[in-house]
Amino acid sequence: QKLSSAGATLVQANMEELNSLKEIVKGAHFIFVVTDFLGAEGNSDRELKQGLNVIEAASSPACLDTLEALIWSSLPDARKQPCAYENIVHFNSKRAISDRLWNSPLRSRVTEVWLAAYYENFVNSWGIYEPMKQNDGSYVLKYPMDADSKIPFMSVTDLGKLITVIIEDPIKYHTKVVSFVSEWRTPLELLESFRKATGVEAKFQSMTTEQFKKHLETVLHFPSNVALSMSENLSCYRTNPNMITDHTDYAAKDLLQGLKTWDDFVRDQDWKSYLASK
Repeated sequence: QKLSSAGATLVQANMEELNSLKEIVKGAHFIFVVTDFLGAEGNSDRELKQGLNVIEAASSPACLDTLEALIWSSLPDARKQPCAYENIVHFNSKRAISDRLWNSPLRSRVTEVWLAAYYENFVNSWGIYEPMKQNDGSYVLKYPMDADSKIPFMSVTDLGKLITVIIEDPIKYHTKVVSFVSEWRTPLELLESFRKATGVEAKFQSMTTEQFKKHLETVLHFPSNVALSMSENLSCYRTNPNMITDHTDYAAKDLLQGLKTWDDFVRDQDWKSYLASK
């Protein structure tokens, strides 16, 4: 509704249906692309198909003739990290899409953006990033990392600011990779803010990758492939907290001012409603 009131024309397409995509990208000047790992039920083939369909649709003359930039929300290759993780489905799928994208007719107009974990995950991630309420009313935060591991974070509400910067000077960012990390926070820092804001007792429990996978499967009832993917995803930050910023050309922190911090997020959150929902 806000977009419509601002004069935008909203259209809808199915990313798994090529013809519908071809229709909506006709005459486009800018395209921002993000594929849906969880919406595809953790199926890498479905996510890959989404990305390849966008590439094919945007590569058609009806789009290429007007296209100034394609901004692709991707991620680094976890298989090439110091401690390699092979099973992060949404990382692997996005790298496969990137490989095709950089070898497509779109390659000279592509900008990749690598996004950190969202602050918003702490309260809305189906339990993956969230502290869990215990029978005694306290909360426990479980991650496959150490208490002092540094996790890269950003707010999803800031993403539009970065996309705007790229759109305003697309040639500058053609063929470049831009990382988006607002700050790094440890599990203990997250919990300290949570305790101060809510007044409830909360503690951290470090887990191995395998223990966290079992937790996601048995307690939160995630499918095995999704549980493994998310367990390895979080484990990456234990071994390389800079994986989002390594090997990139620009950093959002250098391009933008006033990025939301963890303290900002905690201050603005409706904790009373959050706790009541648990």
